[in-house]
Amino acid sequence: MEFALLSILALVVGASIVVSKFNDDGGNPYPFTRKQSVFTQVESAFLILLERAVGDRYKIVSRVKLVDIVDCKQGLSVKSKRSAMAKAKNKQLDFVLLDKETMNIVAAVDLVNNANKSGHKAQRDWFVNGALEAANIPHIRMKVKSGYRPSEVRDAIMFKLGKPKLQNARPIRTRVSKPAVLSTSQAKAHSTALAEI
Repeated sequence: MEFALLSILALVVGASIVVSKFNDDGGNPYPFTRKQSVFTQVESAFLILLERAVGDRYKIVSRVKLVDIVDCKQGLSVKSKRSAMAKAKNKQLDFVLLDKETMNIVAAVDLVNNANKSGHKAQRDWFVNGALEAANIPHIRMKVKSGYRPSEVRDAIMFKLGKPKLQNARPIRTRVSKPAVLSTSQAKAHSTALAEI
């Protein structure tokens, strides 16, 4: 009896050693390597564009889980709450805009690749859309395309938020015109003005 148990144990140990030799990870519990970038090329380009467009007014957070910005309404049963949160847990938004002063959620922004039906978020996710609408968070879906100007993105976001178009985000410099050559009276007035300072 003891011999049978020992032989079974030896067989199990031997089999696990043989399997570990043929396994790619070699028993390493951390089979990871470093990625070159956090964002895809499209996400990176759009993030830079988004920062130029509305970065002066809003803080931009990327890859936010839906459950991080919505919560279940009060009075739901435990079963209903668990079911809703399980659906929301696997959903992710590309960018979320936060108010710079209060850090309150302003809007969610998703990139949409309509090149084909299997493109990134090409099909509208009705659960995400409904959850954001119920939570009163605007959902802005921007088509992936090259050639966007920051002003176009800013205008689209402001329109979706129901805010008026922002005029130039950068202050316009006004030049003070000075004559190229001063007359003697102007030169005297100019030197007197400098002396008064």
